[in-house]
Amino acid sequence: MESNLKTENIDLVQLVAKRPAMFSIQNVESFFVFFKGYSIGKSDSIVIDFFESFSNFVHKKHPEKCLKNIDSDRIIRLYSSNDSHSLERVRFLIEEFISESDVYEIKEY
Repeated sequence: MESNLKTENIDLVQLVAKRPAMFSIQNVESFFVFFKGYSIGKSDSIVIDFFESFSNFVHKKHPEKCLKNIDSDRIIRLYSSNDSHSLERVRFLIEEFISESDVYEIKEY
């Protein structure tokens, strides 16, 4: 049961990253707010664990000392030129994170 739930929830992360407008998501901040609300509403530790691992991944990609205590959504915003680019960047980083992971797999939507 847990593996199906894990797959289902990570599939949702990928779907929202690839088609954010379907969920009225306009920028990286609203992307992260969407999943914070989703994980609280479902009491879903799988999504929380995914985003903790993803945050660690983003911090490894940007190891500057001044970014050590900054949330990953703020780091993505810092390296983005506008809202649209921030969503492209989060999608790219999630795909890269999943491709390097042994736990998750990339889905096509």
